[in-house]
Amino acid sequence: TAGTITAGATLLHEKGAKEVYACATHAVFSPPALERLDSGVFQEVIVTNTIGLPVDSYFPQLTVLSVANLLGETIWRVHDESSVSNIYT
Repeated sequence: TAGTITAGATLLHEKGAKEVYACATHAVFSPPALERLDSGVFQEVIVTNTIGLPVDSYFPQLTVLSVANLLGETIWRVHDESSVSNIYT
């Protein structure tokens, strides 16, 4: 619901932060997450496309990063019997 991360961002602004960014792997925007994330406390909200988002879930600060290359490379390495862990080094 984005309550904790929004409260943290608000506190950071109160303590003098000029910009606050939020990052998450999966964009599970359970109500009222969209309203909180789009409230203006975040400079940018960055998520991956591991979960499809309806068009009405997008807001100006939202950036969605693709995991396609990472998944493709992982599949190739498994098929090729190469190291998957080397992707992350």
